[in-house]
Amino acid sequence: MQSVADRRAAGSLGRRVQQIVQQPLDGTEMRQALETLAATYSTQTVDSRRHRDVRSEMQEHTQRLDADFVRALGEVNAVFTDLEASVQHLDAQCSGLRVQVNSALRATESVSAQASLLVDEQRELAMRSTVARGVLEAFTLTDADTKVLDAGVIDDAYFDVLDRVDRTRRECQRLNIEQTAVSDLLAQLAQHEESAYAALLRWVLAEIRVLSRDAPEFSTRLKQALARLESHPVLFATATAEIASARCDALHRAFLAALVRGGPNGTPRPIEAHAGDPQRFVGDMLAWVHQACASERELLDTMFSRSAMQSAHVPHMLAAALAGVARPLEIRMQQTVAELAAPAAVYRIDSLLGFYKTLFARVCSADSSFVQTVDSLAAQARDKLAASLDALADAVISDLDVQSGVVSPALDVPASLHALLAAVADILRLHEDSVQSHEASSVAALVTSVIGRVQSQVHELVQQLGHLRPYEQSMLELNIWSSIHDTLSAFMSMQDTTSADALIDTLQEQLLGVLKQKSHLPFDSDTKVSEESIELFNHTLKAAMDLDVSRLTSRLNNHAVARQVSEHVIQKFVQDYARVYQQYIDSGSDASTLLSPDSVSTLL
Repeated sequence: MQSVADRRAAGSLGRRVQQIVQQPLDGTEMRQALETLAATYSTQTVDSRRHRDVRSEMQEHTQRLDADFVRALGEVNAVFTDLEASVQHLDAQCSGLRVQVNSALRATESVSAQASLLVDEQRELAMRSTVARGVLEAFTLTDADTKVLDAGVIDDAYFDVLDRVDRTRRECQRLNIEQTAVSDLLAQLAQHEESAYAALLRWVLAEIRVLSRDAPEFSTRLKQALARLESHPVLFATATAEIASARCDALHRAFLAALVRGGPNGTPRPIEAHAGDPQRFVGDMLAWVHQACASERELLDTMFSRSAMQSAHVPHMLAAALAGVARPLEIRMQQTVAELAAPAAVYRIDSLLGFYKTLFARVCSADSSFVQTVDSLAAQARDKLAASLDALADAVISDLDVQSGVVSPALDVPASLHALLAAVADILRLHEDSVQSHEASSVAALVTSVIGRVQSQVHELVQQLGHLRPYEQSMLELNIWSSIHDTLSAFMSMQDTTSADALIDTLQEQLLGVLKQKSHLPFDSDTKVSEESIELFNHTLKAAMDLDVSRLTSRLNNHAVARQVSEHVIQKFVQDYARVYQQYIDSGSDASTLLSPDSVSTLL
């Protein structure tokens, strides 16, 4: 076996030989290297010969490789020569074909242009066809929809088709183009819609017949149908008018039944059973109508949509339904009011009518016949109230007439005035308890008008009472004024006190004149006090009758006014007497014959 050193040496020699073999022999560097070797080993040694043999072998090998390469390159050259000939042949053929194609293109150029135009036109026609199919599908009814409308069966499918017709018509109108096709589509849709809604209206009118019952029940489809009819005002108005007519008849029958028969099995009792109590009779009728109004409102709320309830149709329908009870209510109200005589009873009816008139005006239109009827009844009750108070006022004026002889020497207020004031007090007291505070001005105006008419004629009538002294006439007027003031001051402010003050001043002057006349003293500054007048004055003063002012004012009903008048007259009389007394003393007369002013004041 060879050693490791031998194997390494052989491997190294092999690698070197391999490097030498792989080096190109025709290179400049390789030739120089070989020439150097040849010069080095020029001697004919074994080694030199061995090296020359290697060189010869390498040159031979290189020559053989070059020969093989040249031969292979010649074969390749032959192949490329054949290929070039083939390409030249193909090029000649292509040139001929190119000439033929160019001539063919020149010959078919017009045909190609026309074909291109036809292709574009075909593409446009296809697009139009697609659009037309889409428009027809979107804006026309299908055969199934047409069959649903023609069948006339009102159900959910019918409402769906109606909604589609309405939606399609709006979308078609939104196109905003004027073409024959769109106009034809609109006309076709309008025809379908008109016939469909006409059939729907006929069905609604047939269903409305159940509303003439006292407790009507209707299907949800009727509400759906009415909601669809809202978009057609004429058809909707026809339906609402029919509903109002049916409910008007139903309320008329129900109201008459409540008046005559009452409720089921006689509970509650008939309203006319309380005809003897006018206030309860009128209140029960108005309360029944108000409850019926609320029930009708609730019925209409369930029948119509929110938009319809917010429109003017529902108040008009409610007013038209209540028109059925207007005439029976009016007749009984007029009969009841005509039979009343007491103003307070008339005011109770007037207050009820005013209260319910406000309630009805909130839910019904103001120009409806029912609201106008209630308003007319309230006006009649107010006129009746005014007439009743005027009659009492006329009785007061008649009692104060000079020919009546009603006024007594005690100067008492006529009983007719007490009756008038009692009626007025009852009316004002009822009004304070009433909830209609907004009508306070009208009631106060009515009362003020009646009382003012009495007060305006009292002075003239009292002045004509010749059997009364002037101061008695003034006291009678003050008694009348006090009665009126005491009655009305509890309900309203009495701002006109000027006439009362003037009456008091007049009465004080008149009583002062009476005292001076009965004293027999010359209060005139130009007249001298005589012994005879002093004697008469002393006698009168001792008698304490003719000069008793409190006895004269005792016929005043107002004791405070009587005391005020007495004190003022005495004070004024003493002041004037003091002036006369001073004149008498200044004249040098005996002062013991005439009482001092303090004594006179004490005695009076």
